[in-house]
Amino acid sequence: MKLSADPVLAEPPIRLPLGPRGSLLPTLQLIRDPRAALEGWARQYGDPFLLKALNGPVVVTGREDLIRVIHGQDPDIYAPFATATIDPLLGSGSMLILEGEPHRRERRLIMPMFHGDRMKAYGESMQQCALDRFDACRAQPEILTLNMMTDISLEIIVRTIFGGSDPEFANHLIRASQKVVACASPLLFFSRKSHLSFLGLSPWDRWNKAKNELQRYLDQVIEKRQRSGDTGEDILSLLCSATYEDGQPITSEHIYSELITFLFAGHETTALTLTWAMYHLHRNPAAYSSLIQELDALEDDSPARLAAAPYLKATVQETLRVHPIVTETLRKLKTPLTLGDYRLPAGVAVAPATVLAHYNPATYEEPERFRPERFMERSYSPFQYMPFGGGHRRCIGAAFASFETAIVLGTLLKRFRFELVDSAPVVPKRRNVTIGPSTAVPLRFVGPR
Repeated sequence: MKLSADPVLAEPPIRLPLGPRGSLLPTLQLIRDPRAALEGWARQYGDPFLLKALNGPVVVTGREDLIRVIHGQDPDIYAPFATATIDPLLGSGSMLILEGEPHRRERRLIMPMFHGDRMKAYGESMQQCALDRFDACRAQPEILTLNMMTDISLEIIVRTIFGGSDPEFANHLIRASQKVVACASPLLFFSRKSHLSFLGLSPWDRWNKAKNELQRYLDQVIEKRQRSGDTGEDILSLLCSATYEDGQPITSEHIYSELITFLFAGHETTALTLTWAMYHLHRNPAAYSSLIQELDALEDDSPARLAAAPYLKATVQETLRVHPIVTETLRKLKTPLTLGDYRLPAGVAVAPATVLAHYNPATYEEPERFRPERFMERSYSPFQYMPFGGGHRRCIGAAFASFETAIVLGTLLKRFRFELVDSAPVVPKRRNVTIGPSTAVPLRFVGPR
């Protein structure tokens, strides 16, 4: 007699959702217009859906209940996604590709450097960077907002993270960092197959040339800091003197990997958020007026007062809702996972789609409208609002980035008046792994407030 399987012990059969055919065309669609592609596939195939990307199969969802399931799992069932593609770009010591105990150990070491009183100590430096860079371009007929904000954010990175207090060294780091970001073609992050050399002219060749130049500068300063035992307040100095719980120091390889990760995760993302905020505020008179009233009521624009201003904080939150810098966060399954009506096998990635969650009309009334007040009227769960990702891999610099955005935005708008040069709408456009505005958002400086 044939015995049936124990219904308690038997695992459900593997079942994957439907999704677009092929891998090349869907990946190109995701690169070109991620929100349109993700929303279109969700309408056509339902949520969740399967995307066969060049870096591997991904099950994508924007549903709050499914995002809760993904973020609520034991972290050890996940591995980083596309490590073979990211490792050559950022290095094997980057927290983006570490997993398990090495990832937890790295987070425990670095997390305190971006939080609490240590982070707040950077406020004056952030504010001075904003004023210095604005002074350098205020006489121009048009201020290209994205360029200015990129310069501000880069200088903040150099001062607070790389420790560029020496002007000549700071300029070298800024120029080298600009080259690295400029050479970060989207294809390099979406397919390992794009990492090909061709007469020194391919995107991979240009990236490596720029990255090697930056690494030379960083290697020099890392060696100098480790040799001298300097204990500055910048993140690089803290990394050079940091030790894990067992007393072992962090390696130079890991220091470099974390620094270049901070460069991408910490400078361009903040510059894009600041640019979007200036654009939307100057396109929405009601929001602009509410923010200016709040800023005018402050006794001064000290970093502490700006960081505590409710409407300014809500403006930053709404900007990140409307324009999440990364449209989805990915992690690869090491064991099968039941997700809603589906049973996903090991090797498939799961991706909470930030851009789908942030535009869900069931969560956000009039999701297309820029309205900071929504963040003062109610709070949102981390499965509804997740501009910095979620779960155990949430961006370690989230508080730092939000603090910096509020300080720079509040400082400029409390002291100066601007107006948009072009009234034409600005739309999101792929840069590398990030999404930014389709123009540099030119502004005209009107005068002091």
